Amino acid sequence: MSGPDIQTLLLKIYTLSLETGTYPETWKVTYVLPKHKSGPRNLVENYRPINITPVISRIMEKVIQNQLSDHLLKEDLIDPSQHGFIRTRSCSTCLIDFFNEVTRIRDQKKLAIILYFDIKKAFDKVPHNLLINRLKSVGIINPLLQWIKSFLTNRYQITKVNSNTSTPRPITSGVVQGSVLGPLLFIIYINNICKCFSTGKTYLYADDLKVIYKTDISDLRSTMETIQRELNMVNDWCKRWRLELNTEKCGWLCIGDTSLKTKLTLSNHTLPRLASVTDLGVHYSHSLNFSEHISAKASKMRKLLGFILRNFYQNESKILLYKVCVRPIAEYCSFLFSNLRVSDILKVEGIQRDFTRKVLKTDLVIDYSSRCQILGIAPLWKRRLRSNLILYFKLLKNLTYSTCKIILARDSHEYGLRNKVSTVKVEKYRSKTRENFFLTKYAIIWNSLPSETRMADELHTFVKLLDQALTCTDLARTNTSAPHSDIIGSLHV
Repeated sequence: MSGPDIQTLLLKIYTLSLETGTYPETWKVTYVLPKHKSGPRNLVENYRPINITPVISRIMEKVIQNQLSDHLLKEDLIDPSQHGFIRTRSCSTCLIDFFNEVTRIRDQKKLAIILYFDIKKAFDKVPHNLLINRLKSVGIINPLLQWIKSFLTNRYQITKVNSNTSTPRPITSGVVQGSVLGPLLFIIYINNICKCFSTGKTYLYADDLKVIYKTDISDLRSTMETIQRELNMVNDWCKRWRLELNTEKCGWLCIGDTSLKTKLTLSNHTLPRLASVTDLGVHYSHSLNFSEHISAKASKMRKLLGFILRNFYQNESKILLYKVCVRPIAEYCSFLFSNLRVSDILKVEGIQRDFTRKVLKTDLVIDYSSRCQILGIAPLWKRRLRSNLILYFKLLKNLTYSTCKIILARDSHEYGLRNKVSTVKVEKYRSKTRENFFLTKYAIIWNSLPSETRMADELHTFVKLLDQALTCTDLARTNTSAPHSDIIGSLHV
């Protein structure tokens, strides 16, 4: 379906659909592609169903999603701890807020006890009648309410594996995975789960929930009683809203005391104490060590790189595939590299070093920086410095969501000095963990930027000035002396 009248035709279809509160029946048959998550591949529960929905439906869903999101945010109906599927929120913003709280607690020499929850088949088990009630409670009325009800009900799915397809099966519960609107509907449904925790601080990414409790040894017994009480409350909430906690994948972590001996239960099961956890794609231990995370990422990068180098001849193809498939693995949540050991960062940078040598078929005749220039790729340390400063700018200007607040320096004796304009306060810290945290380290780097760069009001202006500043060798070396995670810039081979 195409042509000059397509926009008019679609507008008429969408308007009629919404005015009548009717989602077209022909759009309700979707193909499901099973996507393996983890565990044995012969178990159905280890697959996530991805629905392939009609493009014409997705366009309309996007329009409704935008309007619905605007309503929810304007009326402050989404819990502040929810970072999933909302504009300006992401895994990165969730992890920044989370690690900001954890490192702050450790800097106060307190213990951080963290609960991790997993809801079994969360998107698939949402009862439609309860979801409709939740939508009513946030102010959704007809005809949109009726349209969403029509969108959810009387659906059929056909599972497709390779060229094999199943017979159509009815979908009696859940929001449509793979749809545009489904994730937002789920967020609305699960929103009140945070009210179970009056003491703990919650962090949500869709159905991925973790809760932090701050305590010290003297108050530990009282804190554990509170935690157990709130565990019981969240278990009751899930039962009431017909969701099931996966007790095998729930657990708790104590950051600050490895000798702590205590017991927590969830739904009559002992809640396991974890030595380390993988959280939103980031693996860390009870001591906030990311070495296992880096080793796993480095191994994955080397395997992909080996495949590319063995199977592609043209350097242009190798470089393109490296940029698209390999480099993003190293750059996911790059702000965490402020908190890494130098040996771990060298491990990651070494992969790009090896790649540049092998592509150019050279040993150490040409240094690393020159090889990067020849191939048109920046060193990872420099890309990380750039992306983290852009993130810092967005946080400072409220262009991205975060509960962390960056405060501009307001000292009267500094205020009139040009080189102090738009500087930020550098937080005092007592621990190495807090010193190495992104917000602390990059406050120092931010203040070392040229005043013209710091004074930029628009993102595109800041990026342009930042790129100019980063071409200055002296600036790069000044910055690398502040966050020693980025000293890689001084290592050339």
